[in-house]
Amino acid sequence: MTSPQLLDRQRWLSGLPPTARRRPWWQRMLHSPLFWLTVVLVPFYAYCLLNQYQMLHPDREFADGTVALGLNNEALRQSAFWAMWTALAYVVLFVWLDRFRAQRPLVWLLTFLWGACAATWISIHVNTWAAEAMNTTSANADMGTRAAIFIAPFVEEASKATVLFLLVVLFRARIVSRLSIVTLAGLSAIGFAFVENIIYYARVFVYANNTIEVTDPQAEVLSLVMLRGVYTSFGHPVFTMMTALGLAIALGTRSKIVRVAAPLGGFVLACGGHMLFNGVASSGDSASLRPQWFMALGLVATLILMLVFTVVAQTQLIRRRLGDYRRVGWLTDRDPVVFSSPFKRMKLQVASLLRGPRRTWLPTTRFMRRISELAYLREGMTRGTIGVGGDDRAREILLELEELRPAALTDTRGLTLFPPRRRKPLTSAPPPQSPGPAGLGGNWPAP
Repeated sequence: MTSPQLLDRQRWLSGLPPTARRRPWWQRMLHSPLFWLTVVLVPFYAYCLLNQYQMLHPDREFADGTVALGLNNEALRQSAFWAMWTALAYVVLFVWLDRFRAQRPLVWLLTFLWGACAATWISIHVNTWAAEAMNTTSANADMGTRAAIFIAPFVEEASKATVLFLLVVLFRARIVSRLSIVTLAGLSAIGFAFVENIIYYARVFVYANNTIEVTDPQAEVLSLVMLRGVYTSFGHPVFTMMTALGLAIALGTRSKIVRVAAPLGGFVLACGGHMLFNGVASSGDSASLRPQWFMALGLVATLILMLVFTVVAQTQLIRRRLGDYRRVGWLTDRDPVVFSSPFKRMKLQVASLLRGPRRTWLPTTRFMRRISELAYLREGMTRGTIGVGGDDRAREILLELEELRPAALTDTRGLTLFPPRRRKPLTSAPPPQSPGPAGLGGNWPAP
């Protein structure tokens, strides 16, 4: 770094207002919208789950005299075990996808719980009311095709996507790419599918154990697990991702018409695909639906390719915007190369974790978050979506990067995953003490 660049850098950083100094953690927590959002949502989630349990646990008697068996605790435990593996696989996939401007783990958890608790609670009440309004009041009301095709898609997609709009309103500055909004949409959809699968598996479990014609109840449950948990597990994430992509397009444009039309168009596509999916699934057996299943896989493959191209585009964006700061001497030559590569970032995370969660991993993680924020902040300033206040935030980030750099891992050259082992220094034997044995026989004292 030349002396004129160093002088300009110090002058620019010196313009940071005193109020930008880092406050204590408890003050930051009390001033954080995420803290108060957690305080409000966690009790609401607990109420939603308890209310659903109270609805589904007891037996229900309908007007025609038929009885729908309730879901007992054993059925729910068995169903949760089988539904857990599908949820874990998709959660790992979507969390890995959110690589660059990653959300906080608490945001991921709240989004997943929204789909699992709030969205299912809203859907079960609205779908039950709609089924009763459509005169499907027998014991198989929940399996009625009319409500599943014409009501459930709109209700479920709206309930799953509500959390996306809530997070965009509260944390607009942190949701800066399609990958972020797609990750949140996928987590909400997976949470919804997790609880929905538990209910479906538990119903089959209870029915199979109370029907004498079913010889192998476990086989019946496993067949449904393969159908819903493997073959068609992509349904909810794909539909919710359509709404998320429309919302992502709206966030990246300055046109008011596009900001309104894009989320609405994505929601309509999500509902249309959901209706088609439910209609096809309700009109035939599994053997006759093989062509439609391959068509759905083609759609999933298209979305995966689009996400891969989005990851490549994000790497180029981060390298380009960090290069702006490198050219004026505020970042090192290696920073744009290292922190624009998802694989180099993963290596830094793993290596820092093995060197100590508190000593090395935490500073490295914070460094990656802040330098990614700096890149997206620069992108927003160049696009005109962030005003002059972005300069003050950039100064804050650069100062924090300077504080974190000595303790964080910032380069992958010569870096090994496992830290080098510290060898104990070799110690020489102590000199002989007097008096003691001397000579070959050891019979005479040392001089």
